[in-house]
Formats: sequence, structure tokens, C-alpha cells
Amino acid sequence: MWERGASAGMTVAGQSGVSGPWSYQFNLPTSITFDQYGYMYIMDSGKNRIQRWWPGSDFGTTVASSASLYNPRGLAIDPLGNLVLADCSNHRAVSFPGGCG
Repeated sequence: MWERGASAGMTVAGQSGVSGPWSYQFNLPTSITFDQYGYMYIMDSGKNRIQRWWPGSDFGTTVASSASLYNPRGLAIDPLGNLVLADCSNHRAVSFPGGCG
């Protein structure tokens, strides 16, 4: 995807300069990780959700969300495939079941 010596990147998820709630938009993406199958998981902190994107897709799927999340930031996948995130303003770490959908 990224060529050696490239001087510019390309948008692989979301819309440049446009925020929003739709499955193809973000509102403050703060963390990205990948699973063993190549799915990209993006923490959308402004909407308190995690979106799963297949590379090259035009939209994502919400796989984890919670009304109790407040300012989530860090995102990782543990050895069992669960999504683990830092819920900063609630001072806790939260785990969602692997794949989440």
C-alpha cells in the first residue's frame, strides 16, 4: 500500500476534512490496530465507537460501542482476539469480545 520513498499518503478510511456519524465518517479517530485477518479497527473517540474496516472498503462497521464510554483513546487486540481500549475519562480499561460482530 505504501511505496518506498513516497512523499504523500492516501486516505484509507473516512473522508478527508469531513466528520460525521455515518459508517464512512469519523469524529476524532485516535487509534488504529489490525487483526490477523487484515481488518483495520479504528477508535472513533468523538462517537465512542470502534469501527472495523476491510482494506479498500468504502465504509466501516461499528463493532463496539457503549453509552458509558467517555473519551476512549488507546486500542489493542489481546492474544485472545478481544478488543481492549482505554476509557480515559472514566479511568478504566474496557474489553469487548473478539471480532465483536
